Amino acid sequence: MFFTVNGGGAWTKLKGGAPNIPFRDLAIQKRENDLVGATFGRSFYILDDYTPLRSVTADMLKNDTVLFPVRKTRWYVPRRPLGCSREGCKDSQGDDFYTAPNPPFGATFTYYLPDAIQSRKDARREAEKIKENKNEGVEFPSWESIIGELREDDPAIVFMVKDASDNMVRQIEAPAEAGIHRVAWDLRYPSVQAWLPEEQREENYEPRPGVLVAPGLFSVSMHKRVDGVLIDLEQSQRVEVVSIREPTLPGSTQQQRVVFDNQVNELARAAQGTVKTIDAIVGELDAAKEVLLSSTADPSLYEIANSIQQRIQAERDRLTDNETRGIYNDLDEMTVSARIGHALFRPSTNAYGPTPDQRESLRIARSLYDDVTRQLSNLVDVEYAGLKVALDAAGVPWSPGRGIQ
Repeated sequence: MFFTVNGGGAWTKLKGGAPNIPFRDLAIQKRENDLVGATFGRSFYILDDYTPLRSVTADMLKNDTVLFPVRKTRWYVPRRPLGCSREGCKDSQGDDFYTAPNPPFGATFTYYLPDAIQSRKDARREAEKIKENKNEGVEFPSWESIIGELREDDPAIVFMVKDASDNMVRQIEAPAEAGIHRVAWDLRYPSVQAWLPEEQREENYEPRPGVLVAPGLFSVSMHKRVDGVLIDLEQSQRVEVVSIREPTLPGSTQQQRVVFDNQVNELARAAQGTVKTIDAIVGELDAAKEVLLSSTADPSLYEIANSIQQRIQAERDRLTDNETRGIYNDLDEMTVSARIGHALFRPSTNAYGPTPDQRESLRIARSLYDDVTRQLSNLVDVEYAGLKVALDAAGVPWSPGRGIQ
């Protein structure tokens, strides 16, 4: 049996001999152009939003790159009733607890590419295969061509989402293969989580989500990226994001929440980046102390390197919790990261705030961060920079962070 949704949101049977199933009693959002296929084995399947199929033509499939219209997008914070944040996670319900994936949350972008966007290597191999099929000779490419192919950036489709004032909100990378594809924008600004090498990412690693946008009008444009160069495909659509309710505290609007959360995220971005920079410098100073032991430089340079390293680590402890003390849960002062954590208060599961206490946490965090960076500026830009000049002048073997010799 197959059902479709008419303009009024009611289910209409397309074929099949059984009476209409009372889908109205099910927790399904009724919208136009969803297709439901039901079996007699107590199962049914939903194809979400087949609107693009109504406008597809044979000529389009041969020639046109198309970004289809975007369905009106419902704005809300998705629930995670099983106690974990990942989509489809069952937490401790056991393997027999059945769940099926939901459609991706947010605005769905459906697009069509008549041909794949090829890399130089793919284009070369395609031409070579034509010759091979005709039993013709194939020339070995030059080393210049091979090295160029190895260094070439992978092709991709890139969607740019902008707000009503034409400010960039999000960039979304999508497949560049031929055919019809769908990608979703989760209605959030990009994450500001500091970059991690792939080998350091835990299983199912997900960066902390970005700020949830306020409901309103947005636009999306479609581009292709070829060897790092972005080319406008002149395909754009309107994106209307509408709220199912207004989850804000009295005296605070969604626009105010977005401004505040972006301010907190910007401070979080800066603080995380500074911590990562400190960690890198501490590692550089470890290496510098090691090579100093195998050099003929003045031993006082080792003492200077060690002093700089210890004072930088002390400033790090003001930015984020000391790991050793954290093991014993014995932390004597609120760090910048702790203040930021309170100001954000689970941004992935709510759209409330900011409260007066959250605003105060942001104020204190910013003041503390400014003081830390003042201290670090002298340590890094003056003392450590001077140490590196002294190491080079003394002919100390190269170590990380000292640049071109």
